[in-house]
Amino acid sequence: MTIEKNIKAVRASTVKSYSAKGSAVYDDPMNKNFLYGEITMKFLDSLEFSPKDKIVLDLGCGTGFIFEYLFPQFKTLGLLGIGVEPADGMLNMAIEKHKNEKIFSYHEGSFENIPLDNSSVDKIVSTLALHWVKSIPIAAQEMKRVLRDDGNINILMIAKDDGEKFKKAIVSALRKHLTFSQIMDTAVLVQRASPKQVVQAFAPYFEGFDIQVEKFTDIVYGSFEEHMKWWKARSSPVIAEVADKVKFMNDLEIELEKIKMSRGIPFDTAYLWIKIREK
Repeated sequence: MTIEKNIKAVRASTVKSYSAKGSAVYDDPMNKNFLYGEITMKFLDSLEFSPKDKIVLDLGCGTGFIFEYLFPQFKTLGLLGIGVEPADGMLNMAIEKHKNEKIFSYHEGSFENIPLDNSSVDKIVSTLALHWVKSIPIAAQEMKRVLRDDGNINILMIAKDDGEKFKKAIVSALRKHLTFSQIMDTAVLVQRASPKQVVQAFAPYFEGFDIQVEKFTDIVYGSFEEHMKWWKARSSPVIAEVADKVKFMNDLEIELEKIKMSRGIPFDTAYLWIKIREK
């Protein structure tokens, strides 16, 4: 089986979210900022709130970063924030972080199983989380269920072709140490979607709404050491399966050096910016 087919098979398999182990390093500046920090901040700074957005739902809230960043706006406008997160480690960090802020509450749940009543929120936001779901259409249906009729949605997610060359290099190194079955069983896997696929997933549930999906791309360059700081944090399950970790890291460095450019090892980031509101 070719590397290209391997990656397609990995994408088609069951999606796994971060484990509780990953939550401990999630707030590390390198993990948050090296690849996706700039686009995340642009997304958050673009969000517009009004007093009518009384209840804001953050889906896949992680450690509560969105509410932490937007706290001044929430306080000024008198908004309430509800965070929903499936990973216990991250959820507990969010609860602890905002335990003294009554305007925020956090609950265990997911995109496909939101623990809220019908038509109970005015705005839904999410950063870099929708790509973890098993089914985007089911997630879209659940979001429509809890959103009020005049509500709106703003989502930032990873796009279909994010980090293609980088990930192929990683698979090449892993194949020297693990079977493909082992890679599939332990890798942190995500959904990949194009703008067209996202529109098709949301359209059946959002008739009468304007659905806009914009794609953004960028290239982030870094040394092997810089990339490993975030990659190790996100890939601990698959690394744990490798017997000779020293040899594996040497092999991985060799594979990544093959795609290195004058500015460093590139990672081609790709994002989808989803905006949904009444027409």
